[in-house]
Amino acid sequence: MEQRSHFLVAIASIVSVISTQSIHAEELSTLQQNASTVTEWLAQSQVVQVTKVELNPTSVGLQVILHTVGEIPTSIISVVDNTLIADIPNAVLVLPDTEQFQATNPTSGITSVSVTNLGDRIRLAIAGQTTPPVAEVSTTDRELIFSVTPEAGTAEEPIEIVVTATRTAEAVQNVPRSVTIINRDQIEQQTTLRRDLQDILAQTVPGLGDVSPDGNTFSQQLRGRRVQILIDGVPIKSNLSTVQARDYRSIAPDAIERIEIVRGPTAIYGDGGTGGVINIITRQASEEQFTSTAEIGIDAAAGEGSFLTGDSFSNYLEYGFSGNEGIVDFVFNISRNNVGSFFDAQGDRIPFESIADTEIFNVFGKVGVNLNSQQRLQVSINHYNESENSTVRPDESILDIPGIQKAQGITVPDVEFIGVPGRGNRNTVASLNYTNDAFFGSQLQGQLYYRSNSRRSDAFDFRDFGDPIQQQVFDKEQWGARLQMQTPVSQAVSLLWGADYSNENIQLDFNFGDAAEFDNTQGRVFRRVGGISIPYDFSNLGLFAQLQWDLSDRWLISGGARYERFNLSVDDFQTPFVPYRNITGGDLSFDDLALNLGTLYRVTNAVSLFANFAQGFSAPDFGRLLQGPPDELTSIEDDINVTQPQKVDNYEIGVRGEWKNVQLSLAGFYNESELGTRLIPGAALAEIVRVPERIYGVEATIDWQPGGNWQLGSTITWQEGEFEEDDEFLAITSERISPLKLTAYVEHETLPGWNNRLQLLLIGDRTRAFTDGTEEVPISGYITLDYIGSIQLGAGTLNIGIENLLNEQYFPVASQYLGGFYEPDNIAARGRTLRVGYRIAW
Repeated sequence: MEQRSHFLVAIASIVSVISTQSIHAEELSTLQQNASTVTEWLAQSQVVQVTKVELNPTSVGLQVILHTVGEIPTSIISVVDNTLIADIPNAVLVLPDTEQFQATNPTSGITSVSVTNLGDRIRLAIAGQTTPPVAEVSTTDRELIFSVTPEAGTAEEPIEIVVTATRTAEAVQNVPRSVTIINRDQIEQQTTLRRDLQDILAQTVPGLGDVSPDGNTFSQQLRGRRVQILIDGVPIKSNLSTVQARDYRSIAPDAIERIEIVRGPTAIYGDGGTGGVINIITRQASEEQFTSTAEIGIDAAAGEGSFLTGDSFSNYLEYGFSGNEGIVDFVFNISRNNVGSFFDAQGDRIPFESIADTEIFNVFGKVGVNLNSQQRLQVSINHYNESENSTVRPDESILDIPGIQKAQGITVPDVEFIGVPGRGNRNTVASLNYTNDAFFGSQLQGQLYYRSNSRRSDAFDFRDFGDPIQQQVFDKEQWGARLQMQTPVSQAVSLLWGADYSNENIQLDFNFGDAAEFDNTQGRVFRRVGGISIPYDFSNLGLFAQLQWDLSDRWLISGGARYERFNLSVDDFQTPFVPYRNITGGDLSFDDLALNLGTLYRVTNAVSLFANFAQGFSAPDFGRLLQGPPDELTSIEDDINVTQPQKVDNYEIGVRGEWKNVQLSLAGFYNESELGTRLIPGAALAEIVRVPERIYGVEATIDWQPGGNWQLGSTITWQEGEFEEDDEFLAITSERISPLKLTAYVEHETLPGWNNRLQLLLIGDRTRAFTDGTEEVPISGYITLDYIGSIQLGAGTLNIGIENLLNEQYFPVASQYLGGFYEPDNIAARGRTLRVGYRIAW
């Protein structure tokens, strides 16, 4: 197809750009040969010669001495990850026996020192173990001296680095927008309670809605809009993103090193970030030669009427190892989570269909090779498989009882699927990454990736609505590439530029079951006798440029643009629900330009103010459109108003404070879109309506370490949103706009090795959408309290978690909202749940 040719062209372009390095090197060699000797060329160019590199250990670190011939120029100092870089312009390295200088582990805290030629300059790179070293630069008559102190971050708190916000490593305090970072320690702490990524994010990320009880991505949005989810930069969010989407359920927490969240619309990674970006960064290899970790855990219901009920028991096993050998580093992790049944605070079994009674298997591996001090090649793969085994279904008899009832579960026979795969969710992500920190004075990053996802539903009996018994299988396969260059324009200005391309093949299979056999076996057998398939291709190409300018040591400004082009290709098809309709397929292309501009000013070393304007793109969920198109859509190519992407304009201002014992942030935001996406629930499928929207709100965070081994903190989010209908703005539903959300925690190291933490989640009431008639019920607030404890026991750590410590009976926001339309969706949350685990590393 045309999209595949685009993909091949993108790969060819990457190969062409990388191969340019060797071509340019040959051209440089030719230029040098025009002068009969290197000495003649140096004389012609009047460059400084570095004839010797000397390393002298000192009491505080290392002294690097460059012996020179000629006037010594000023060095340009920068930091990349844990490496201090000094670029020396108008200079060349001329050593008697080698073309570059390389030293490994010259002193404690310094892993390598290298000096290399880069065209018209040379680069000195000094790598620290965990943090970049610092250096004082001085000169003598014929020497350029760097007095290096390793481990600059050991005396003070290390600088927190974020990659997702700018696509390059940047200190959080230099990012002019709201970001959240969840590190490995926080992930391990939260998994003491729950092993679902949705729960971890809901507890830690301001602006993100509470967890959806069915695991659906669409019900947990960021600042009221869809979020783009990445794993190491690989997009997980499919174009088919609002129908049985399980983006959060794509990787086990044990395979995650940290999570970076950009709160608010952004187009820096392309399509889908109208609410923000969640970038899941996988585990990194340890610095030791070889280390292993293992964990075992169990959990069970501990509420009234269900205390340690046998069906509620879950068990968990995990093992991983990592290390390095020479230029190679590696990490591997495998886990299995056998999830039991869930019970609410009243002791009733909860009719979950896709989260409880599941078996989750995850395997992750990564291998990296440091080709030299500037170049690295890395390959990683993660496979996640979730099998659903629940035999508890919502009891529809509650529909005959007046009022909104709690969903009740009834046990039904397990369904045997014949001719179609059984229920479950599978996701595989693989990527190949190449970095070159010395690509003609620029830093180059390239990535090729592959992602495959399959979601298989239960059997649905739609005969009451005139449709057959149906099972749905959604397969999504995506290939893509990213290429970016960070080019220093001057010591104060840098330019990031590049291109992204992806092509996704989506297959929607609606399988029809044998009604007679289904009835004769009381629903135990689903045998495929026919069906309707809707395949389509969706691709997008993005070209971007981003400039950052440090106007002074206190004031920076950044801005950029991204051009995005989308392509949709679909054959003629038939809709899978009555009334069946024939839709004319075709090819559709559309494009636009997304802009961003931000600034940050450091009022003091601890306090900074920031403001930004950013636009985000989100193409419509064409899969939902194709299976349930509105009446006006009869042709893909003709009905352009229905298929236009959503473009969001976002405005944000904020303040950030970083003191030794207190960290806080406060941000206000407003965003709007002319073609918002509103879903109206229906009998079998929700209807999409495109209307103008606006969303606004305030977010605040605070963390305090008062001393005495105490830690306290809180986040608070208030947001509201409206859509326009008949020249009137009405409230957006609570499935998207979260009520007031507050989190708080208090933590104490009671004794060395013994830590205790209480954390609270408060969700407020929201009645505006009910009052405006856009949802069926008002939302009632709730409060939950959790306990997390850890004790050093032997060579490992004993972890104890109690979810819903007070055993409160409540209904998550998404349950209340959906229950207003269909009471069997009014699912209560889990009651008190006890978890005990033991983790050991060696």
